[in-house]
Amino acid sequence: MSINESIGILETNSSVGLTINEVEHRISKHGYNEIQEKQQNRIIVFLRKFWGLTAWMLEFIIFLSWILGKYSDLYIITSLLLLNGILGFFEEQKAKSAVQSLKKRLRVDTRVLREGVWSIVSSHELVPGDIIRVRSGDFVPPDVKISLGELEVDQSTLTGKSLPVLEKSGEILYSGSIARKGEATGVVISTGPRTLFGKTAQLIQIAKPKLHIDEVVSSVVKLSLILVGFLISLAILFSLLRGIDILAALSLSTALLVSAIPVALPAMFTITMALGSMDLAKKGVLITRLSASGDAATMSTLCVDNTGTLSSRKRSLLEICTE
Repeated sequence: MSINESIGILETNSSVGLTINEVEHRISKHGYNEIQEKQQNRIIVFLRKFWGLTAWMLEFIIFLSWILGKYSDLYIITSLLLLNGILGFFEEQKAKSAVQSLKKRLRVDTRVLREGVWSIVSSHELVPGDIIRVRSGDFVPPDVKISLGELEVDQSTLTGKSLPVLEKSGEILYSGSIARKGEATGVVISTGPRTLFGKTAQLIQIAKPKLHIDEVVSSVVKLSLILVGFLISLAILFSLLRGIDILAALSLSTALLVSAIPVALPAMFTITMALGSMDLAKKGVLITRLSASGDAATMSTLCVDNTGTLSSRKRSLLEICTE
């Protein structure tokens, strides 16, 4: 649709902008110009540290040790289980706090027309229908339809292509773009999760990849359990045939289970990843998920197309051909 049709649908005025009351109403309706992260209950996040095949087996051994009165085994295994859960929980919370503080520092300001006056406001407060002005060097915070002027914008964060794109009146500046040359005025058409960039970010949030470390631990535990299950079956069968007390067989089962389950393996992995995350944080890399560094380290092949965003977005001269 044309720029005039867009302005009409958004119920705004290109020469006056929105009023303060309209802005407040639209914030209550559409929300702030930000991508809300799903805040999980910290108690639930902590309890999830004790969920999984390895944790279940350790909890079963703790229960069995309590029944058999093997309190030394019970205390040691419980301590290691709690150490793994507490350490992983606090390291992830530290990473999340660092990301939140970084986001607050990275918030940008935008020139916006409201009640006929141009002013500088936080891009966090922009709403659909706002009239904003983008100049060379500015970051485009929402999706904007240009009404006046033209801009060369760097859209490499969205498309991966390093060359700037010329956007004229009637075309859209997408959130996440950077103005390289020119000046343009436009109307905000989408904010927050409704922008093109916001929709992509939401897909990343709902993704639940299977962790490589979980796969490694699970494969080790499953293999050990198969062997131990076979040995326990033989022990119980032997006890029944010889008339030996079944509690003695259970005591042997506990010993076999303790030896088969890598009790310290989850704690070792957690400590290793925590130290790696701290080292990366010193180099300016923020780890929002503790296992992310381990997942990245296991990559052997990385496939990207011509829109991949792994380059430095700069061109360099390699060779001069005179022919």
